[in-house]
Amino acid sequence: MLSLLLILLRERGRALSVFGLLVVLGSARADVTLIEGSLPEDYLPELKVILGTALRQSPQIIAKEIEIEQAKAGLIGANSRRLPSVAGNLNYATNQTATSTNASTRTRDSGLFYNIAVSQPIFFWGALKHEGDKARLGVLLSERGYAEAYRVLSVALRGAYLQLMARKATLVHARLVRDQLVAELGLAKEKLASGAFAPSEIAARQLNLDDSNLAIARVEIEFTAGRRTFARLSGIVELTEAAIPDALPKPAFPSAAASSLMAAFARDGGRQTFEARVNEMKVQESDLNYRIARVGLLPKFSASAAYSLENSTFASANSVTQQGISRQTVAVGAQWAIFDGLATRGAKLGALATKRLAERQLQMTASGALEGAQALFQQLELDVRAMEMGDLRYGLAASQLGRLEQEFKLGNVAQAALDSAKVGLKQSHAHSLSARATFLSRWSEFVSFAGADPVLNQLTSRHDREKR
Repeated sequence: MLSLLLILLRERGRALSVFGLLVVLGSARADVTLIEGSLPEDYLPELKVILGTALRQSPQIIAKEIEIEQAKAGLIGANSRRLPSVAGNLNYATNQTATSTNASTRTRDSGLFYNIAVSQPIFFWGALKHEGDKARLGVLLSERGYAEAYRVLSVALRGAYLQLMARKATLVHARLVRDQLVAELGLAKEKLASGAFAPSEIAARQLNLDDSNLAIARVEIEFTAGRRTFARLSGIVELTEAAIPDALPKPAFPSAAASSLMAAFARDGGRQTFEARVNEMKVQESDLNYRIARVGLLPKFSASAAYSLENSTFASANSVTQQGISRQTVAVGAQWAIFDGLATRGAKLGALATKRLAERQLQMTASGALEGAQALFQQLELDVRAMEMGDLRYGLAASQLGRLEQEFKLGNVAQAALDSAKVGLKQSHAHSLSARATFLSRWSEFVSFAGADPVLNQLTSRHDREKR
């Protein structure tokens, strides 16, 4: 009974703290205050709501929750071998026995028959404990997989949302260009009668308009498909075009936080990523498999106790005797597989080979993660420069439009030039928004990859709330 209580308490405590541990391992690597307010959802409140909805309704997250339950069921099964097992049977029957060499002797057993037995493993050289540790690693792996799935999903949703914003801005510019082409074509047709335009020029303008309509139709199809995919991944019902913001505030680059994250990541050698931790757990699992196989040919000791009762009637030519027979048994036994055809040796060699492979994969994963983080860090600096250049071009286009509007009021500029400037401003806006979206998407990917994504804080409170 004491062992049962200890196992239950340990499992509950581990379950309550595992998500907190994941968050601490990530957020402790950098000053979180330097990261706050710099992620896409901090500039786009609608995106923050969507990320919260995805934690509850995304198909991927729901599937990971089911995997956690499966792993916990396996843990219960593994720990059950260390606990006492109780079995029994109960029946009411009549049994008659006659001996052919002695016709005057008959035995009749009738009434209630039952027995109950208790068995408890005593000493298995740690094999049962190691089996439980393996199952516990499975639970930890599934929970980390759950956290990793939400982290990856959050990064993907941020990038997809920002991409949809950039695509919408591009679509708005393309529609404005089309409207300008429609207006120019209508004006050309009016002047065709006066001979100011040749029919070939009208055909060329119509062809340009057709090309624009075709390009817009393609972009609209991709835009619609992107919105549907986003809604499916996030678990929301629908994401309409009107729900996507038209503007994105200029994000600030927290260079101090980026340098701190990169330094912490390099200091740990890239071992804080999910893939690296999985390989670390594989090393532990292989070591447990070796320990289990190492004691495969040693005797295993168990204790058992049983009690049974039966009623018996013995009849002969001279007498009839009725009696109740009860049996009590207490025993300590051993099971010993002396030779198993070298199966144990093969299991030990296989476990050691698997451990070496996992260690090598851990090294490769860690080094690859470090290179990936460095590449993201370098790309961030280029994204900041591209964002500044995009904002500069947008400012120049806005200044030019303002000047042309003043000249138009004075009658010094034609309407066509003013319309062209408006189209140019929309194009500059689309380029500027795309540069901002690219930077924010890469920055969120870097923060999340470095293990400091604040979105994982939602996992801790939700898991604790379910367990209470």
